[in-house]
Amino acid sequence: MFTWQLDDELALTFLQPDMATELYGLCQQNREYLAQWLPWVPFIQRRDDTATFIRHAIEGFARGDSLTTAIEYQGELVGVIGYNRIDQSLGKVTLGYWLAERWQGNGIIGRACQALIHHAFEEMGMEKAEISAALDNEASRAVCERLGMRLEGIVRRAERLGDRVVDHALYGLLRDEWLQQRDL
Repeated sequence: MFTWQLDDELALTFLQPDMATELYGLCQQNREYLAQWLPWVPFIQRRDDTATFIRHAIEGFARGDSLTTAIEYQGELVGVIGYNRIDQSLGKVTLGYWLAERWQGNGIIGRACQALIHHAFEEMGMEKAEISAALDNEASRAVCERLGMRLEGIVRRAERLGDRVVDHALYGLLRDEWLQQRDL
């Protein structure tokens, strides 16, 4: 199993089938919180649904069009992050993530995003990293802004979340912009 240790507290681990029970439990514990911003939550009804998600994540990695990892903080599974889409022809990755409510406010997502952005630009040779977040998801939008991403626009009626349809704020960071930030 691949594990990328980011610092003393934080690691990203490639999703494995034996994580299904623990990941399902984390989703269940955070169901109401996650459903505010994520469309897939109602579809995770059984452990097998999580196992199917993990299988699809592994298949996406094998095809080279995605990478999904578990976030481990102080040795505990606390969420998921990865490249939801890798577009080699455009040189672009689209990041996606979620974090259990209990662990919000510890800088976990920001540090994990920084690592993935660094990897995308330095190891994969990508030219752009982007994140799309619901317009009202102030926490995710703040992460994007702390990462130095630019608001590129608002996508109206971008996603259904339960009984509502939300707009998305689309953020992007170009390799050249990232290099300038890094060198400051």
